[in-house]
Amino acid sequence: MSKSMNIAAKKIADEMFENANSYKLIATTLSNGTRLIDCGINANGSIKGGELFTKVCLGGISDVGISIPGDLSDIMAMPAVKVKTDFPALSTLGSQKAGWKIDVDGYYAIGSGPAQTHKFPDNKIYEMCDYKEDSDIAIITLEADKLPDEKVADYIAEECNVKAENLTILVAPTSSLVGSIQISGRTLETGVFKMMEIMDFDVTKITYAAGITPITPVDPDSKKAMGKTNDAIIFGGRAYYYIQPDEGESLEELSATLPSSASDKYGQSFIELFEQADCDFYKMPKDVFAPAQIIVNDMVTGEIFHTGFIDLERLKKSFEVKEIINKK
Repeated sequence: MSKSMNIAAKKIADEMFENANSYKLIATTLSNGTRLIDCGINANGSIKGGELFTKVCLGGISDVGISIPGDLSDIMAMPAVKVKTDFPALSTLGSQKAGWKIDVDGYYAIGSGPAQTHKFPDNKIYEMCDYKEDSDIAIITLEADKLPDEKVADYIAEECNVKAENLTILVAPTSSLVGSIQISGRTLETGVFKMMEIMDFDVTKITYAAGITPITPVDPDSKKAMGKTNDAIIFGGRAYYYIQPDEGESLEELSATLPSSASDKYGQSFIELFEQADCDFYKMPKDVFAPAQIIVNDMVTGEIFHTGFIDLERLKKSFEVKEIINKK
């Protein structure tokens, strides 16, 4: 792919910056020239803002939408994030993956977005996808509880080898509407990550992918919000992968092992697993971080494998749903 993800994402960031008021965002320019878009720290954020934030995370090369599933029965239909992509491996593992831990003088954030193409040019996914970033701009999204200052921006720009005035930073905490939306938009990413990092599958064989996940209810408690947003994927995320395997290569075992329920640790909430890992995300069992329900289409044989399930009861428990039903 020859299209620069930073350039593609910048077009979306430009829209957010120029029309910040319409999206309930706060756009400012730091003294070093870096553009900063507050999507949930002091800003209220919006549904559309969350949609655009998610598109930026995906490198500007995937489609994102918000909808309410058509089934309005007693399954508790909720607004959901829909992601569709023709570049599943590159957009998820090459941009959306939260792979940059930022710690500058006590300012801590997790970075996603196409700026990672500058920071981690040797990421093997770029070689696998025959991708090389050729731009002098960087667009990064931060999951953080505070806004970064010029010192943080200078650090990010220096690590990306771009001028500070060519850097755009989007920020949203987990405990915000935009934060809830962008994390629910990571369902496809979790499945692709599991295929590559745990199952050693060549993810460039995934030619198309689509996913849908309920938007987590906003919780002002950051720790609880972190738990609920991850549980939304583990118990409520649905992913569809169209895969072109090698001749004679079966996708049945891959499909059976892929959903979150295939993990021995399935059934516990994210917070329970987090606490068991001494509150260290990187010590947590990785195989449980996957969509709840999977459909895999073998594009060579035409077979379809349907695995996993939507765990509504555990999802309701995580979301702390209080049922008030007046049936007559």
